[in-house]
Amino acid sequence: MSEQKITPSIRFGSMILDHFIMTLIAMAFLIPQMITRIANDFKVTHEQTNLDGFGSINYLGLIGFALYFCKDCINGRSIGKRALKLQVVDNLTGQVATPLKCFIRNIFCILWPVEAVITLTNPGRRIGDRVANTKVVPFDPSLKQPKVSFTQIGISLILAYGLTILLSLPFNEMQTDLARQNINFDENSYNETEGKETQKLFADSLSNYLTTDIRVYDKIKNENIKYVSVIFKLKKDYLTDNNDFEHLKSLTIPLLLTKFPERTFVGQLKYVYRTSGSMQTRILPLDWRIKIEQKSSR
Repeated sequence: MSEQKITPSIRFGSMILDHFIMTLIAMAFLIPQMITRIANDFKVTHEQTNLDGFGSINYLGLIGFALYFCKDCINGRSIGKRALKLQVVDNLTGQVATPLKCFIRNIFCILWPVEAVITLTNPGRRIGDRVANTKVVPFDPSLKQPKVSFTQIGISLILAYGLTILLSLPFNEMQTDLARQNINFDENSYNETEGKETQKLFADSLSNYLTTDIRVYDKIKNENIKYVSVIFKLKKDYLTDNNDFEHLKSLTIPLLLTKFPERTFVGQLKYVYRTSGSMQTRILPLDWRIKIEQKSSR
């Protein structure tokens, strides 16, 4: 084995290179979901909108993050280590670290900032190396390279995938909790007549400002109130400036309340301004117990 020392700059450089490359690989697995989400964002629907910004677990996307934990599993050499001629070996025997040992050491990439600082002071062994009993050394071409153990790599991938699911559960739980807050209305109670009457009310009063798409449901679960969903399609941009938006609210909400008095209904208002290349929305829940407003631009 070569006695050459690893400098902090080379070791830190390999960490940065690996982090950059593996993040790109992980993001590639998220592209289908991102494309779908962007496409859905440009669709204006009556679907209730959560205000959290999190989506449900993307199980395909998690594969990319699982690969991050397995980046050294092929002969102890990630892309960054191959570029900078480094290798992970067993700290006791000096032999190439097994895929499972490489997986264990990379679990601690979760503490990436801490591991980066430790690497600057001890280039050969960060926290993950001490737990897995490994170290990083200069690649020695004379060292016998073992056959790739696809069984151990497969086990490592399965464990890594399970770990990424476990780490994502708190975010999924947040999404589930918010989904429970969605208003559970009775779709069979759809009142088309009242919806059209309300649309005409806005057309007669505010046609210079907007057009509407309104749905009214007569029942929501366990409560004797209506559910009203309104999409305001604006003819000008009243959303960018807060004063303009407050003025628009002062026109639309009182008018809606002439048809549906307070506490007789719940629902949401979606204010939408669309141009050929972008769409802006503001979403105002109509729950008299909660007053939240969301602003977004796309």
